[in-house]
Amino acid sequence: MEGRTVFAELEAGDPRQVGRYRIVARLGAGGMGRVFLGRSPGGRTLAVKVVRPELAEDAGFRQRFAREVATARRVTGVFTAAVVDADLEGSPAWLATEYVPGMPLGEAIAQYGPWPETAVLALGAGLAEALEAIHEAGVVHRDLKPSNVLLASDGPRVIDFGISMTDEVSGLTQTGMVIGTPGFMAPEQLAAGGQVGPASDVFSLGAVLVFAATGSGPFGSGAPHALHYRIVHEQPDLRALPPRLCAVVARCLAKEPAERPTVAALLEELSHALRDEGQEAPGPHSEYGWLPRLVAQALQKQSRTAAARQPEQPTPPERSADAAAHQAPTRTGRAPGPAPAHPPTALAASTPSAPTPPVPATPPPTPVAAQNDAAPSRTRRQVLAAAAAALGTAGIGFTAWKLIGDSGGTGNESSGDSSGQGSGGHGSSDSKVKSGTLRWSKPKFMAPSTPSVADGTVYMAHVGSTRDEEPSLRALDASDGEQRWTAPMPNQPSDASPVFVDGTVYMAGDGGLHAIDTADGSRRWTFPFPDKQLATSPAVADGTVYIGGSKGRLYAVDAEAGRRRWLYRYSENKWGTAAAAPVIADGIVYIGGGKGELNAVDAATGRERWTRPSKDDYPVLDSVAVADGTVYFSNDALLYAFDATSGKRRWTLPTSNGFSRPVAADGAVYLHDYDGNLYAVDSTSGKKRWSFPLNGDVQGNPSVGDGTVCFGGKEGKVYAVDAATGRRRWVFNVRSEAQDDKTEIKVPPVIAEGMVYFTASDDTRLVPPTLYALVL
Repeated sequence: MEGRTVFAELEAGDPRQVGRYRIVARLGAGGMGRVFLGRSPGGRTLAVKVVRPELAEDAGFRQRFAREVATARRVTGVFTAAVVDADLEGSPAWLATEYVPGMPLGEAIAQYGPWPETAVLALGAGLAEALEAIHEAGVVHRDLKPSNVLLASDGPRVIDFGISMTDEVSGLTQTGMVIGTPGFMAPEQLAAGGQVGPASDVFSLGAVLVFAATGSGPFGSGAPHALHYRIVHEQPDLRALPPRLCAVVARCLAKEPAERPTVAALLEELSHALRDEGQEAPGPHSEYGWLPRLVAQALQKQSRTAAARQPEQPTPPERSADAAAHQAPTRTGRAPGPAPAHPPTALAASTPSAPTPPVPATPPPTPVAAQNDAAPSRTRRQVLAAAAAALGTAGIGFTAWKLIGDSGGTGNESSGDSSGQGSGGHGSSDSKVKSGTLRWSKPKFMAPSTPSVADGTVYMAHVGSTRDEEPSLRALDASDGEQRWTAPMPNQPSDASPVFVDGTVYMAGDGGLHAIDTADGSRRWTFPFPDKQLATSPAVADGTVYIGGSKGRLYAVDAEAGRRRWLYRYSENKWGTAAAAPVIADGIVYIGGGKGELNAVDAATGRERWTRPSKDDYPVLDSVAVADGTVYFSNDALLYAFDATSGKRRWTLPTSNGFSRPVAADGAVYLHDYDGNLYAVDSTSGKKRWSFPLNGDVQGNPSVGDGTVCFGGKEGKVYAVDAATGRRRWVFNVRSEAQDDKTEIKVPPVIAEGMVYFTASDDTRLVPPTLYALVL
């Protein structure tokens, strides 16, 4: 395996001094800022993380940042990484941490496969000792997972342990907010009012050990809701584990926290098991001896390569007058930290030989990206490994420090009024309103699904904000939000979206499919569902409405008369939830099944054209995208591209925790993974064009329109990203608009006719949602 290039040369906008630390190389960049290799006056090597100026100016961010730094400083232990220094009031704010060259556990497993039992036991002992130190500092990690475990010469390192102190952070953590990663969270983390404590980390440790031993988590893969369900209701799959390791892990994964071993007991048990095997837990004496051979060799080569390439006295590139004007001193020393003139670049890396083909990452085709054309190509796995090794040494809980390739989140971006107080105001009809500002809002709008927008009208379901208010379908004027008409629904509207076609809105309710005249809201017909199935959103084409049900039935209904034309049966969703909505293109209806398969059905006859299984048999809950003769379909942590006519697979793209619904437009497929990263994928090759690091801050599916990708964040923000380059255009902060720091986005943004529509509310205070309309 070729060694990774850990260091990159400094660029024109990079500081040369931060505090008392001389900056000698660039390690990477993420959503929170840039990470550099620094040296203390005595020659100690550190990772120095410089916060983006716009974040550092936010009082709330500084408060959280200060709290997490203080928390991290209290954690000590050989298998954790130390915070060495910080200046939270500097311009810019920065943090210096111990630099530990290493490889993330997830990368090691992906490249070299599962580990033997002895290595897993050694890993577990090191992680248990790390958790012991973390818990002694009064901290519960709450997000122990493979990417938060670095493999170093003297054992593993647990990183990102500042996210949640059990008592002090309560004022900063949102009520009801779930912190953690799907597949590695304990059941109590997913339960309303669940008590998260040290036992929660023991559960996560057990899941990490299963991953190390088998290459997958104990609850499989897929979308978060599927993983959450299995964690709470199903038993872990431990069949591939050897008996001794299986016994240890099974106790860690007990559903009840009280039934799990304490960290001290677990450490003793793992150490005893290692001694029985004639081994010892990881320690400074080991010199990679605790690792599998291939991983140890890769780390040794990486270490030698890094030492050879580590810059001693880099020559600063010439700086422009503009760059010099942006220099700002920190409180403890001067750090020329000009605002970045272009998006931060990921680490350069040479290509390793791996058992499985890596996924290439293509840099965005922008003029500034051309500056790095000479850099060798790199895979996503390489970038992840080098980046996590470089900046994973910080025990800080902001997951934004984690990198995934080229960032589109900083530099050269057209920013809207993030507070929502733009020139448009409420109800403004000014066509020159700045992008990303509020056009109008409508309070107490209980929408369960995204709208349909056509001819200046927004059609949206409303479930009623009071007991006496009747569920309805509403038509709103797109220019000011004023209601045009309301159509009562005999049944509660489902979370399926309405669809507008030729003067009719087709809407699914709990009891069936309804056709509503858009002129006055009168009902044209209702097609009842047998057995009170939950219905999908409909799809309409050539005078026929196609709609799926939760019991594995796809109906074709005459759009004029409301009579059934044909019925196609596919595998039933075992959870009883509605299936993914059908999608029709070129005479074929595509719908995902209850056992993970994708079905292609002739739109005219209802006869099956083809069906293709996916890796796992979990129900398909997201619709496909179809463009240019290709069907894009996400399930079981893979994005598939199938030939629309034959069903032949063209390519696949993997991720660690599953993808959202794909959206295809202009030769690209847009989607995010459940680690919180937005991607543009070339529709022909399956290679990534760009990636936008969301740092876990993503809610719902993305929407694409007018050259822009919009998506909602968990912290009440709506982001707009340029679809061609991955650069951020603007951010709208719902919490600033609502003046409520707990408001969350409930219905993800939808782009339509130059506007962006979504709903948001504060459930903790029982505040009904508000419908927002932003200028795109």
